[in-house]
Amino acid sequence: MAGLALGFVACERPAVAEAVNPPATVRTYRCADGQTITAGYVGQDTAVLTYKDRSYSLKLARSASGARYTGFGLQWWTKGANEAALAVLKPGEAVASAPGVACSVTGAESAAPPAPGAQRR
Repeated sequence: MAGLALGFVACERPAVAEAVNPPATVRTYRCADGQTITAGYVGQDTAVLTYKDRSYSLKLARSASGARYTGFGLQWWTKGANEAALAVLKPGEAVASAPGVACSVTGAESAAPPAPGAQRR
């Protein structure tokens, strides 16, 4: 093949500016029924719950207040930074008709750390 030249182009890897996955905020909740739930909040639209030795990835759903996540027949509804409720969705339900079990962030996780440079009391 006359006039055909093969050349190779060197590829540079771009510098990675940030992590591929957004950082997760992980909290541990103790529920009124004695269960412990670990919830990791990934970005603004996903909560990954570890409940009864299984993990569930729940997606943000419409709510009037708080943040409500649903999936796999579960509803996880957080109110403020330290309170939540886990309810089972009945077949056909978009919002759980039962209030579910109340859960609260455990121990030191419920207390916010002091601001950098702040004096501890």
